[in-house]
Amino acid sequence: MTDYLDLYKDEIDSEAIRELRKEPTRILNSKGNKPLVDLIEQMPDYQFTNNDFSQKAVRFGQANSLSDEKRAELKEQLKQLIPWRKGPFDIAGIEMDTEWRSDYKWDMLEGYLPNMKGQRICDIGANSGYYMYRMLADDPEFILGMDPTIKYYLQFQALQKLTAPNCLHYEAIGMEHLVHYPTFFDTIFCMGILYHHPDPVGMLRVINQSMKPGGDLIIESQAIPGDDHVALFPDETYALVKGTYFVPTANCLINWLKKAKFVDIEFFKSHPMSSNDQRKTEWMPFRSYEDFVDEETGLTVEGYPAPIRIYLRAKKKA
Repeated sequence: MTDYLDLYKDEIDSEAIRELRKEPTRILNSKGNKPLVDLIEQMPDYQFTNNDFSQKAVRFGQANSLSDEKRAELKEQLKQLIPWRKGPFDIAGIEMDTEWRSDYKWDMLEGYLPNMKGQRICDIGANSGYYMYRMLADDPEFILGMDPTIKYYLQFQALQKLTAPNCLHYEAIGMEHLVHYPTFFDTIFCMGILYHHPDPVGMLRVINQSMKPGGDLIIESQAIPGDDHVALFPDETYALVKGTYFVPTANCLINWLKKAKFVDIEFFKSHPMSSNDQRKTEWMPFRSYEDFVDEETGLTVEGYPAPIRIYLRAKKKA
């Protein structure tokens, strides 16, 4: 596959991005990750053609695409990449029930997404790539997933062995590096990410600068209930998650978007979180939502208000 940096070299800072790739490459070649890299390289290049990206469980191939023996072998290989957090997937009859029911979140966006046909799209915090595959149903020109977590990058590379659409690309870098993609994207998805950054307004400004005039931002965030224009700033953890900084109310997030120069801001949905959305499964057998939050009291284990999820969309001024 042609490196997209060559295709778009006149529009993005290709050299800076190539320099950024050196650190993930070093980490991938480290003692802890090299066995997983080798595992993926040794996987057959299946390239299933009978795929369906429009369903709740992103489907690669069908149950009859593999023999029982080959299916068991593939399942064992994929299990070595646990924890699988975002999904679900149906891989040649292997039902991958991930920690998050990401299809629930995607369903929340129905009726609020722009027409992405022929668009350039960025999925910030792409994880294994579930949402990227769902976007394929709209026939975009280009989709870039960004996530600095090496395990998620490896999971995406494993899925690319199943089918590798030419428009899908992935960089194991953080959202701050959107500065190297000035006025490049038509639509950016920022879902489940913003509260992990110590400067949310600064990050929203970076997002804005990487969008084309009139471009669309779809933002989903963990939040706290209430109408006040405030954000919770937890101590060491929030719902046992380290690296959580500002957890806003919807009104607070609207103000952040305004300060980052977004327009046409619309808060369109919210819902309480529950163990139906996020839970332990065969593919993520570690602690999950039920261990972080007391659903009876509505408090996290630290005593903070339990999170809700909020959904907004906004535009860059044309």
